[in-house]
Amino acid sequence: MKLADIGNTPFLELATVSSNGNRCFSKFEFLNPSGSHKDRTYLNMVSRLEEAGFIEPGMTLVDCSTGNGGAALAWIGKLKGYDVKIFMPEGMTEERKAQILSFGAEIVETPKEGFLLGAVLEAKRYLAECSSGGHYFLDQSNSLLNREAWSVCGNEIVTSLKAMSVIPDFFVCSIGTGGTFSGIAEVLRREYGNIKTVGIEVSSSAPLYSERNNLHFEHCSHNLMGLGAGVLSVNTISELIDEVRVVNGSDAWARMKRFIREEKISIGPTCGANLLICEELAKDFYGKNIITLFFDGSWKYVSRWDGVYPEYSEVADAT
Repeated sequence: MKLADIGNTPFLELATVSSNGNRCFSKFEFLNPSGSHKDRTYLNMVSRLEEAGFIEPGMTLVDCSTGNGGAALAWIGKLKGYDVKIFMPEGMTEERKAQILSFGAEIVETPKEGFLLGAVLEAKRYLAECSSGGHYFLDQSNSLLNREAWSVCGNEIVTSLKAMSVIPDFFVCSIGTGGTFSGIAEVLRREYGNIKTVGIEVSSSAPLYSERNNLHFEHCSHNLMGLGAGVLSVNTISELIDEVRVVNGSDAWARMKRFIREEKISIGPTCGANLLICEELAKDFYGKNIITLFFDGSWKYVSRWDGVYPEYSEVADAT
């Protein structure tokens, strides 16, 4: 696989989800080379930073991730000639860790109590204490190069929709760093003025949902890794999100497994979250076109196939 293989992923109708006169379509981002949508994010970030002269091959690239981003950066870094160091909360899946290590990157596991924010603080501490130069913190959550990466995907979706003569009514997407949602929503809003956007947060860590509904927010651990870091990043552009809905982590895992049985397409648990909200909309409306994404594949979660992360003792109650 090569860098040119990133993007141009299939955009297909989901037969078992389309119902009540509604049609549901998904962009199959799990078919990117490292197995997730994060390939787009890091290819743009690394390439743009190179163009600006901030980084060059031979340096060490540092970032924080629960797995998908780490694998994408490790793979892209290897191809471009960088060392990569990933700070990751302890307890992530063995498959994700093994993939990162297979690309020659180093993993620094951080205490579970701090979750992803704790990994960020550890990364910043490491960089501050690093005696040698040649390190660069990409900071995907707070880099607008993250959101910028997704305009390409948005344009790909528009091209596919026009080829199908389909006008979208809803865009549904889970929110992690917010870059994927905001970057695509910006393009779709520009092309289709009447489209409604629906952001998804995991119920046990939903800061935007809490803010909009005047609820007290407290981050709790959960089993939808990639979502719910407990903070809203600069890449989450609230004005681009018409509505925020929440999903239960266990329900998302169950929906993922049912989809795999019915469609024989091996998606990951956050894809299950997207499907749940697409189906909620399909029950409430008739004759609408609903657009979503499949972020990653189920092979990254085999070691946690029961949907439980035992390192996080409260996960059973929180989800």
